[in-house]
Amino acid sequence: MASPKYISYPKKGGEEAGKRTDPFRWMIDGFSTIANRGADMYYSTSFAACGFNWKLQLESVLEEDGEKYVGLYLLNDDADSKSSEIKAIYKLFIFDQLHAEHIQKEGEDYFHSKSHGFCCKVALNKFNNPKSGLLVNDRCVFGAQILEAFACKSDKEGIHESLSLKKDLTPRIYTWVIKDVSKSKDKLISGAFAAGGYNWRIWLYPNLATFKDSLGVFLTMDNAASLSSKTSVYVDFSLCLLDQHNGNHRKLTVKYLFSSKSVGWGFSKFLSWKEAQDPSRGFLCNDTCIVEASVVVLGVDTIH
Repeated sequence: MASPKYISYPKKGGEEAGKRTDPFRWMIDGFSTIANRGADMYYSTSFAACGFNWKLQLESVLEEDGEKYVGLYLLNDDADSKSSEIKAIYKLFIFDQLHAEHIQKEGEDYFHSKSHGFCCKVALNKFNNPKSGLLVNDRCVFGAQILEAFACKSDKEGIHESLSLKKDLTPRIYTWVIKDVSKSKDKLISGAFAAGGYNWRIWLYPNLATFKDSLGVFLTMDNAASLSSKTSVYVDFSLCLLDQHNGNHRKLTVKYLFSSKSVGWGFSKFLSWKEAQDPSRGFLCNDTCIVEASVVVLGVDTIH
């Protein structure tokens, strides 16, 4: 067998197990009309995600250090947010309509009242360049994806968050051999394996109605419901489908905070079902595939 090779897609951030987490999209047709009015702010309609309501805020001309940008922010749109803090992990997008190479920024923030989070921005001259694909026929598309959000109680001393990082970051490698893959009419679940003091499983969706025409692969935490609502487990993991003929394995890597409300994360379109069945690729041999998970628990995040 040839020496192993890995094809990675670091831009794919993943999604919650068993669910589609498509981003909220906000299309503006006739962008030049608002751009000509100067550095005004514009707001999307409200949308619901992870139990809260949100809006996007756009600054058509954002000036920083003498440079001009288009800036995108996320706002919490819950009326009662004045009495609590909301922590959210999320992504912001400015969509490239020509090349599918979107500008995006991912991170986390605390929201209260009408405060906004970090800014996803692009230089105004690049945004207006027709070759960039960001503004096509005077139409642009922005978006947001809320990965996780929860309310935090606040008091006079404020909110305290602590991230306890582990010293031992040796990955736990688990290999799962799955037979009769194409015959399955339900998701396939691996045995449990331990990593970083927690138990994990792999879920495999082989061309099922949930993720049609795709092979979906997810990592899930066993007994995640037993975690405190204020505790999240920060994990760096990869999922790899082995090419049993050529050694050209398909491997995706992501970092994620697992919690009692978000027990699994992975990729619904890990690989197209057509490509998985291609006999020259070696992913599915004699209706058997091999999935390898590498899991490192980086630390535990706690809200006090």
